[in-house]
Amino acid sequence: MVLSREQQQAVANGEPVPLNVAGTECVLVRRDIYLRLDPDYDAGPWTTEVMNLLADEAEDIISRRESHAR
Repeated sequence: MVLSREQQQAVANGEPVPLNVAGTECVLVRRDIYLRLDPDYDAGPWTTEVMNLLADEAEDIISRRESHAR
Protein backbone atom coordinates (compact mmCIF):
# COMPACT_ATOMS: atom_id res chain seq x y z
CA MET A 1 0.00 0.00 0.00
CA VAL A 2 1.37 3.38 -0.94
CA LEU A 3 0.33 6.28 1.29
CA SER A 4 0.92 9.97 0.74
CA ARG A 5 3.17 11.82 3.17
CA GLU A 6 0.07 13.36 4.80
CA GLN A 7 -1.55 9.94 5.22
CA GLN A 8 1.65 8.51 6.71
CA GLN A 9 1.83 11.39 9.17
CA ALA A 10 -1.81 10.92 10.15
CA VAL A 11 -1.23 7.22 10.85
CA ALA A 12 1.91 8.05 12.84
CA ASN A 13 -0.16 10.51 14.92
CA GLY A 14 -2.82 7.86 15.57
CA GLU A 15 -5.42 9.49 13.36
CA PRO A 16 -7.75 7.47 11.12
CA VAL A 17 -7.09 7.68 7.38
CA PRO A 18 -10.07 7.19 5.05
CA LEU A 19 -9.30 5.05 2.00
CA ASN A 20 -11.20 3.62 -0.94
CA VAL A 21 -10.10 0.10 -1.82
CA ALA A 22 -11.57 -1.10 -5.10
CA GLY A 23 -14.78 0.84 -4.45
CA THR A 24 -15.05 -0.13 -0.77
CA GLU A 25 -14.84 2.69 1.77
CA CYS A 26 -12.30 1.80 4.48
CA VAL A 27 -10.48 3.44 7.37
CA LEU A 28 -6.83 2.78 8.15
CA VAL A 29 -5.81 2.94 11.82
CA ARG A 30 -2.72 1.83 13.70
CA ARG A 31 -2.91 -1.67 15.17
CA ASP A 32 -2.54 -0.45 18.77
CA ILE A 33 -5.47 1.91 18.33
CA TYR A 34 -7.58 -0.75 16.64
CA LEU A 35 -6.95 -3.16 19.54
CA ARG A 36 -8.20 -0.53 22.02
CA LEU A 37 -11.58 -0.29 20.27
CA ASP A 38 -14.51 -1.83 22.09
CA PRO A 39 -15.44 -4.99 20.15
CA ASP A 40 -19.11 -4.32 20.88
CA TYR A 41 -18.97 -0.77 19.47
CA ASP A 42 -21.50 -0.36 16.69
CA ALA A 43 -20.80 2.60 14.42
CA GLY A 44 -23.72 1.83 12.14
CA PRO A 45 -26.76 4.03 11.72
CA TRP A 46 -29.12 4.23 14.70
CA THR A 47 -32.49 2.57 14.44
CA THR A 48 -35.66 4.51 15.20
CA GLU A 49 -36.08 2.36 18.33
CA VAL A 50 -32.63 3.31 19.64
CA MET A 51 -33.19 7.00 18.88
CA ASN A 52 -36.53 6.90 20.72
CA LEU A 53 -34.92 5.23 23.75
CA LEU A 54 -32.19 7.89 23.81
CA ALA A 55 -34.76 10.68 23.49
CA ASP A 56 -36.75 9.20 26.39
CA GLU A 57 -33.60 8.95 28.50
CA ALA A 58 -32.65 12.56 27.71
CA GLU A 59 -36.16 13.73 28.61
CA ASP A 60 -35.94 11.90 31.96
CA ILE A 61 -32.57 13.51 32.73
CA ILE A 62 -33.83 16.99 31.84
CA SER A 63 -37.00 16.49 33.90
CA ARG A 64 -34.97 15.42 36.94
CA ARG A 65 -32.72 18.47 36.64
CA GLU A 66 -35.70 20.79 36.31
CA SER A 67 -37.40 19.27 39.36
CA HIS A 68 -34.23 19.71 41.44
CA ALA A 69 -33.83 23.34 40.32
CA ARG A 70 -37.17 24.34 41.82
